[in-house]
Amino acid sequence: MTATEQHPRTRPPKAQLDLIEGSWSEPSESLPGSLDDPNTGTPRQAQAATAEKEVDHALSAAAGLNAAGTWASVPLDVRVRLLDEVAHGLAGRVDELAYEDAMATGNPLRVTTRLASYLAPRVTAARDQLLQVGESTRLPAGEREVRLLRRPLGPAVILAPWNAPTFVAVAKVASALAAGCPVILKPSEWAPGGCQILAEVISEAANALELPPAVFQLVHGGAAVGAYLASDPRVRAISFTGGAAGGRAVATAAAPHFAVLQLELGGHNPVVIHPDADIAATASALAEGMTKLNGQWCEAPGKILVPESLHDELVDALLDQLGALHVGHCLDDTTDVGPLAYSAHRARLQHQVAELVDRGGKALTNSQLPELGGWFFAPTVIVGLPAEQSEHELFGPAVSVHRISSVEKAIRAADGPETGLAGFVFGRDLQAALDTAARLPAGEIRVNGCKLADLAEGSEQSFWNNAGIGGHGPTDMVRFFQGRRTIGVDDQALPI
Repeated sequence: MTATEQHPRTRPPKAQLDLIEGSWSEPSESLPGSLDDPNTGTPRQAQAATAEKEVDHALSAAAGLNAAGTWASVPLDVRVRLLDEVAHGLAGRVDELAYEDAMATGNPLRVTTRLASYLAPRVTAARDQLLQVGESTRLPAGEREVRLLRRPLGPAVILAPWNAPTFVAVAKVASALAAGCPVILKPSEWAPGGCQILAEVISEAANALELPPAVFQLVHGGAAVGAYLASDPRVRAISFTGGAAGGRAVATAAAPHFAVLQLELGGHNPVVIHPDADIAATASALAEGMTKLNGQWCEAPGKILVPESLHDELVDALLDQLGALHVGHCLDDTTDVGPLAYSAHRARLQHQVAELVDRGGKALTNSQLPELGGWFFAPTVIVGLPAEQSEHELFGPAVSVHRISSVEKAIRAADGPETGLAGFVFGRDLQAALDTAARLPAGEIRVNGCKLADLAEGSEQSFWNNAGIGGHGPTDMVRFFQGRRTIGVDDQALPI
């Protein structure tokens, strides 16, 4: 296939539509950019934006529903039925969801298909979290009735990212619906298609159950729409996944009305390699980690700290692993690494790598890029810099590798300005590796691997340093959208 030919699996893009108080309509505004085929750079459709008056309409509908209490007060079994219907609907549209996410992110279709297959179980998990957390717990108070109530905080806004657009949106929307919040979802302006399908599935399920139309609403746009939503005092909970600049903007907009925030802002994740590490296995894991989702995932390895004696062996082994990966069209079954999501993101990554080279680093690659004209970036290893020169998350298939004279110095070097989300340790002595992992200031540190799924059932992680506000855990998502309220008969025997 040449740069001018269309891939046989290519389909027309999903139309962007608003869903406001039960009615579908085309957004009346557009953004300057376009949604392109990441493989070829060919424009597919304009970026749409919901007009301010329509965003306000959605906010009014959500606030009205919250004030009426009709959604917050429905029995738990109604929310359970809604979530079950949504899970069923998503399970039936895996192929569509996978395609939209592949073309939005550049991730290989076989990867987005796997992620799409996890959407229904994620909704079911939110249902199970709801049943586990519940709405009321009786507290020990003798014969007096004292209860801890869990109630929805109120209108919730979900600002979804572009790198795993539908999975993140589904996880957060399902949790907010489980909690009983009216939900407004704004997808990334770079990846609206999968969220559009999610909105269709929720709308169909809500209509079938005759639920109020403002239970779930969908709007479109960029930073301006996100800021308008976050700054509205009727919004009581905001969940955002994205970059640090976007997170700061959301926090600033929400601060005057003290909305509850959950911000996942990514990080420059360190890798500490012990002197006894299996270099072949380490290189294999790092190659997998730095190219998973084309490197566009917030917990990817970024800053690799390796003993001086192992540096060259590791770099050679890592380049060999990367060279064996096929960089190609995201819709091809043989593709291991696809293009980056959009042109500006590739330009940003290219600029970051050029800056590291200007500081004295050397960018190494062992990959061949297809001649398709899209947003391809060769998996890159940057060497030759002291660790303190690598400070910022690259968010693509690129890592920096640094010589370190001891594990102690590696642990100190791992704590940088953007450390706090994830980390990695490699070594044959598992207890020593685990001891190092326990000392890294991040929410999740993996030993001898770079997988994406939770380490174990019950895993919980906080966002440390400036990686965000809040965290992830088995019940964190539903609880985030709930407030606690204690009610009960006072104890007249208390001394004060």
